[in-house]
Amino acid sequence: MIDWNDIRVFLAVARAGTTLAASRELKVSQSTAARRIAALEQALGLELFDKRPAGYAMTDAAGALLQTAEQLEAAAGAFEASAAALARNLTGTVRLTTNSVFANTLLANGVAEFRQAYPQIRLELIAGDRWLDLAAGEADVALRAGRAPTEAGLVGRRLAYDRWSLYCARTYADAHGVPQTAEDLARHAVLTVDEAFPKTELVRWVDANVPASAIVLRQNNIGGLLTALRSGLGVSAMSDFIARDEPDLVYCFTPPIENQPEVWLITHERLRRTPRVRAVMDFLAGFYAGRSLRHPA
Repeated sequence: MIDWNDIRVFLAVARAGTTLAASRELKVSQSTAARRIAALEQALGLELFDKRPAGYAMTDAAGALLQTAEQLEAAAGAFEASAAALARNLTGTVRLTTNSVFANTLLANGVAEFRQAYPQIRLELIAGDRWLDLAAGEADVALRAGRAPTEAGLVGRRLAYDRWSLYCARTYADAHGVPQTAEDLARHAVLTVDEAFPKTELVRWVDANVPASAIVLRQNNIGGLLTALRSGLGVSAMSDFIARDEPDLVYCFTPPIENQPEVWLITHERLRRTPRVRAVMDFLAGFYAGRSLRHPA
């Protein structure tokens, strides 16, 4: 198979007349240019240049091939230009998956601003509690709360440490005050998750520090818990990452919990350099950078 780079050297030598001038144009050594001409001649079984002390003179065979080589050069240039245009325009569809709460809270503003920055990229948002299989192509990018991805082929960026704190609605705070310690929770209406919810460290902390008599509602999902919290029904633990965009929530205090979850933006390694996927990853990483570092009190 003929190497396209050898044809580039052939054209440069044919135009310049010497391997020295061609090597300067191509930014390679003169010996490399001469070696590539020899390799091309061997591959074609033709002598392309009459090597004279004053330079390289094209043979009749080279003259016959010159126009075809120039056509190949034009086609390669058009290919590169088309690829560059696609990269600049950043067109296409990216399927973004996350849980229902993130979809309805965090991504609302982020997606709107992304559309302004990249109007030619169409986002398909897939919300649900099941983690889609990125390796199988069920989605292109995932926004997840948890730990670093361990599945083969997945790559990601940690957006934040997802600290959880106690919050209440402003209407609740006006009517009942704001708890400041774990002991205060016994005198408040507390919202929490039901027994089917995974036993995270935070859930165990609530179980250990809140008497059953103070719990007025148990929910089986975070979305329902957030809705009840917004309504002013009581006090509940909630992600700082989510609460930051909830102006009507009042910060109470942060439980002494170690090993808080993290928020990750994940894709498959085969897509990480695809321009439209990279644009989504870079934009969302910048949009959400440091969100949990400044407390939304």
